[in-house]
Amino acid sequence: MRLVQVMAIGLLVTACGSANVNKLFGTQDDSYASLLQRAQYAYDEGDFSEAEKLANKAYGRAENNGDAGILLGNIYLSQAGIDIFQLVGKLSTLSSSSGSTSSSSCRSSSSTGQTQSASNVLGELSCLLLSLSDADKDALGTTDTSYDSLQEIGVPSVYIPNEVTDTLRANVSVLKALDKGIRALCPFINRTNVLDKSLDERHALTACPDRTSTSFNGAKAHISFALLHLVEALVFQQGVLIDGVGSAETSRNGVQGISTKISAYNGNVGTLALASVEFAEVVGKVFDTDNPKSQIALALNGLIMVSTSFEIAGVPSSITKVITNQLENIRQIAGGTNSSSAQQSQALAGQINLVYANQMATKIDSACPGGTCPAPGQKEQLCEGFNSISAGTDPTKLRRPAACPATAQL
Repeated sequence: MRLVQVMAIGLLVTACGSANVNKLFGTQDDSYASLLQRAQYAYDEGDFSEAEKLANKAYGRAENNGDAGILLGNIYLSQAGIDIFQLVGKLSTLSSSSGSTSSSSCRSSSSTGQTQSASNVLGELSCLLLSLSDADKDALGTTDTSYDSLQEIGVPSVYIPNEVTDTLRANVSVLKALDKGIRALCPFINRTNVLDKSLDERHALTACPDRTSTSFNGAKAHISFALLHLVEALVFQQGVLIDGVGSAETSRNGVQGISTKISAYNGNVGTLALASVEFAEVVGKVFDTDNPKSQIALALNGLIMVSTSFEIAGVPSSITKVITNQLENIRQIAGGTNSSSAQQSQALAGQINLVYANQMATKIDSACPGGTCPAPGQKEQLCEGFNSISAGTDPTKLRRPAACPATAQL
């Protein structure tokens, strides 16, 4: 009988691990290793709340806690609603078709008739993996009703992305989970080749002490860090292009909705000219590339963190190519590998703005045949709007209207 009992206990240990045996007999081993093992088991079972509690306890228990940080990163990705295997699979699929046009049913604001750009990639992933609530969208942006000329062409209000603060992250459920994972993992990420390239305040030494000299699985740490930042960039992409991803927005008018209204407007050319100037102002606020806390700047920063972290981890190019290729394109548009973060942010904005600029060029040509507008002052206003929106775009792909040649004295 005793032999049977010993064999039964042995089977429990083999099948379920010592954590379950401890639980069965009412004992708790709160050593770092035991806490981490129990947290991993809870994570594998889909009990993310219990996994978080145990992993955080392990994280605070030992100085050498990098593996607990990695598990926390994965737990918080799951709490954000992200299936890691699905995310990596989508990256791999997009990387294998990165030179082709989008075939997804997802709607990206700059996908029509173009090869994949960084904004297209984010749009594809964002549409496929994220479903932000109305409360999340309201926290990400603010509705502005002060644009009178845009109202005249059918845009009653404009959605402007908010600056990224701790309060914003706390108010967007997905960002709240991701932020916890990023902060837990940051101390274990290579500083010279990854974090020193970042403009994110969370990556500064004051908020992220260097713990890379401790023992942990470095490849896993960098992969988890990359995925956390990728999903965060997807959220910011939705904030920037609120009506350009997924189903059309009816109450939140972003740059895509405004551009569509301008393209469809067939009324007074003077109203169109004033609306184009207001549109350019909106574009400047949405793509605020000079502000390191803007959603467009942090979306690009996230892509840089993804690329450099994957490189450190040795992730194959079959998965990373869709990100690394687009970052290289952005750098080339911005002036090369030594271009500043602000210049690269402007180049990313330019990739998105190219569609709107070309649509406006068509509209200006229609309103001002042969480059001649019906009334004095209209040409200057239309071209002011066009030149503002087309700033940072790839000049080889930009189509300028006849009224607004590049060297014209307006």
